[in-house]
Amino acid sequence: MKRAVYAFVLCFGLILGVLGETNGLFFPLMLIGIISAGFILLNDYEKGTYIIGLYALLDFFIREIVKSATLGSLWDELLFVFLVLLWIYKWFVHRRDKGYKWTPLEAPLIIFFGFSIFHLIVNSPDISISIEGFRAVVQYMLWYFLVVQLLKTKKGAKRLYLIILFTGIILGFHGVYQYIIGVEMPSNWVDSVEKGIRTRVFSIIGSPNILGSIMTLTIPMGLSLVYAERKYLKKIFFAISTIAMTGCLVFTFSRGAWIGFIVAMVIFVLLKDKRLIIPGIVFIIIVVIFVPSVTDRMAYMMSEHYISRSLEGGRLIRWLTGIEMLKESPLLGVGLGHFGGAVAMNNNIPGTFYMDNFYLKTAVEMGILGLLAYFYLMYQVVIWSYRTLIILEDKYLKNIIIGALSGMTGVLAHNFVENVFEVPMMVTYFWILAGIIMFLRHRKIYEDISC
Repeated sequence: MKRAVYAFVLCFGLILGVLGETNGLFFPLMLIGIISAGFILLNDYEKGTYIIGLYALLDFFIREIVKSATLGSLWDELLFVFLVLLWIYKWFVHRRDKGYKWTPLEAPLIIFFGFSIFHLIVNSPDISISIEGFRAVVQYMLWYFLVVQLLKTKKGAKRLYLIILFTGIILGFHGVYQYIIGVEMPSNWVDSVEKGIRTRVFSIIGSPNILGSIMTLTIPMGLSLVYAERKYLKKIFFAISTIAMTGCLVFTFSRGAWIGFIVAMVIFVLLKDKRLIIPGIVFIIIVVIFVPSVTDRMAYMMSEHYISRSLEGGRLIRWLTGIEMLKESPLLGVGLGHFGGAVAMNNNIPGTFYMDNFYLKTAVEMGILGLLAYFYLMYQVVIWSYRTLIILEDKYLKNIIIGALSGMTGVLAHNFVENVFEVPMMVTYFWILAGIIMFLRHRKIYEDISC
């Protein structure tokens, strides 16, 4: 009965949205739809986490369909506030549910937050820019707490995992479609001397590099369900979807994403099945033979022409510039938001540019101490995810943790050659998956204690 009510309210909200779009009453009826969705969430707060899993699709819908600049820049923050209120509502109304769920990542997160606040106080050349830089680094980590606290069942954790995966699948198929039709791309996405690359796909994301990073994250997730699912039709579906996402990754022609993907698959093989080494080698050989543009693009990266151009105005000169700036302020850096990322660019800080290395950007802004604090946090995420994998007995859950951990590690590797975590969607997905894993750990320990 409850599911029927939820379905009715959800369909009602969607119908209102369509009617509003066609009759010029979009925003009033959208508000009614939001209220309808709120009714669902108040009856089952866990479903609030599902909205975060749709981040990429919601962001595209609001920016490109609704075309509201104000809502486009604020919707995720409004969603965060709403889910915080939902969390508070849970405390008051659902008192029979367990209280705050403590996990091993609270301490490293609080340590990093504490250092960031300390850094903000002692090293802020322009306090308004530093606060904006602080927000850009810390804000999206807070999704972790909401995911852990609002999830209440293993089924809910699985569904959130699937929502992220299905988002990747949709983008993957769309990317393959773009390659087939030869979607138009800006000329500066490929060097003029590179041959055989007729297009680079970007789906609804707008960037081949970030689309490649999403594929790096979700391909291991899809492959994990090929192992986890028992029904053959589901296995076939996830196998086909994983192949499509892999094709999309290839067609982004993002060298950084390819490197991240290789790291992700090495981790997957080591954690899941070492017999995949041979099929992996065969796959690489097939790509080299049938997609020579991939080999050419990787080989070009080693050429004298690429190195000279990169030293003139590309990635290498940016890295060298960042290293020189780090030498000037090695311990605490130049200040949050003051170099190498979106905050510095938006504030027109002289001489700044995108660093194309998130860790070097972090070091320049926060110094060696800040970089060590960040590395410590990421180490804790990886090691506690692995420890969770070890203690779980449910094979399905073990598989999805292998998929999530492999993808997350691949994204961390991609960050060495790209500012992946400058993109809110990517850092949000990373912390959602960390939240899912730690929730499953908490649930397992709670069940053991109850027994």
